[in-house]
Amino acid sequence: MNLITILIDSLNRHCIGPYGNRFVKTPNLDRFAQKAAVFDSHFVGSLPCMPARRELMSGRKEFFWRGWGPLEPFDKPIAIEAEKLGAATAIVTDHYHYWEYAAHGYLEHFNSVKMIRGHELNMYNTEPLDRIPAWAQAMIKWRSKQGEIYYNNVKDFKSEEDFFSPRTLCEASDWLEKNHTHKKFFLWTECFDIHEPFHVPEPYRSMYTDKLSDDFTVWPPYQDGYHGHTQNFWQNVSKDEIEFIRGQYYGKITMTDKWLGKLFGVMDKNNLWDNTAVIITADHGHELGEKQRFGKQPPHYDLHANIPLMIWIPGMTNQKRINAFTTAVDLYPTMLGLLGEKNPVAPHGRSLLPLINGVTDKHREAVVYGTYAAGATVTNKNYTYHSTWDPQSEINKYSAIMFRPSPEAVSGKFIPGVDCPVWKIPDRNQAPVPELLFDRKNDTLQEHDISRTDRKAVNEMRGILKKLMDDEGVPPEQYKRLGF
Repeated sequence: MNLITILIDSLNRHCIGPYGNRFVKTPNLDRFAQKAAVFDSHFVGSLPCMPARRELMSGRKEFFWRGWGPLEPFDKPIAIEAEKLGAATAIVTDHYHYWEYAAHGYLEHFNSVKMIRGHELNMYNTEPLDRIPAWAQAMIKWRSKQGEIYYNNVKDFKSEEDFFSPRTLCEASDWLEKNHTHKKFFLWTECFDIHEPFHVPEPYRSMYTDKLSDDFTVWPPYQDGYHGHTQNFWQNVSKDEIEFIRGQYYGKITMTDKWLGKLFGVMDKNNLWDNTAVIITADHGHELGEKQRFGKQPPHYDLHANIPLMIWIPGMTNQKRINAFTTAVDLYPTMLGLLGEKNPVAPHGRSLLPLINGVTDKHREAVVYGTYAAGATVTNKNYTYHSTWDPQSEINKYSAIMFRPSPEAVSGKFIPGVDCPVWKIPDRNQAPVPELLFDRKNDTLQEHDISRTDRKAVNEMRGILKKLMDDEGVPPEQYKRLGF
């Protein structure tokens, strides 16, 4: 069986048709979901971009051990494993972080790599800027030099076809047209869109809002609602500008969905639905002003942590809704299984194929997720619990690669299941956020923190968190910093 994995960055599940949104137009996602397995309780693992990708491509949980970084020498990259199973492999992406010094090792294992340059802060164009239009100045107001870099990269765009998701999906479609006759193939298609800057051309710019102004930013600063900021966005932004920003985000979704149709068209033309599995998911969502937050930083509310996952396997005829708790690392063994591995395993992942095939409706009782050097979030059918952490407590990064000299680093066999030494590198904690507890049955929007009034439930969820930490063999200092 062939496999196409489609990763759409920062895609909120509550903003697309398969999960009930009737405002944002997503006809191709809707069409796909009508016959796919749609997962309702799929959650992030490690955030943000590169930690999520390491989990997807290696099946190894990340945030308890390290943060943003490369694939490790002891990982088993999905592209290598797919090739062992007889697949011709390719990645088509505009995700420029793969080029960065601290995030290498992801592309090198594919047989074919097509990179679309210039998104966000990609080191691409450097021409002196004689004139900066008002819309870019509004972005630069909050993003400073970052805004200049992005504008320089896109200043010559003339039409929709110049933008990133159209180019990425056109390149993926072209690869598929030319390579679908391989005995087996694995195509990883990755759109950095819907990621900010939320910059889209017409007709998408005005598709979801009439609050249009070149004085409104398409790239608001990250805001978490807990920590102070030098320039507080919320003291300066209007309701109209918030509506504009959301409208641009929705426009990006619809633009990406349109060009996803081109890829589906190649599958239609060549009858690939008969022999090709397709996975569509996200690395995380992106909060758009809810709870006075922009971004995907701790604490990890469902708004950005409960992400879309849809899987098509040849032979499916009707949509299947799956409510079992699943998480990012589960996709690695699932992909291997779809490519023909009889007993796919992963360091922390569990194949989703038994759920899809109806062998069981059980998978995980709870899921744990988070950001390195912050807290941990644990979710089950009853509650979501966000732990706080001690910012003065010990924390270490564990990696075979040291990017900056650290005289305090020591080496040893610190990672369960990894029979080789790695560096244990002292690190710093992030600034803490409060402990939070939400009732999943009676407070689906997570608006009412009950951590102070229901300590019994807090203790129950902390017990589940500790068990999950025990099961995953997390570093011992993590227990102290999380208050155990």
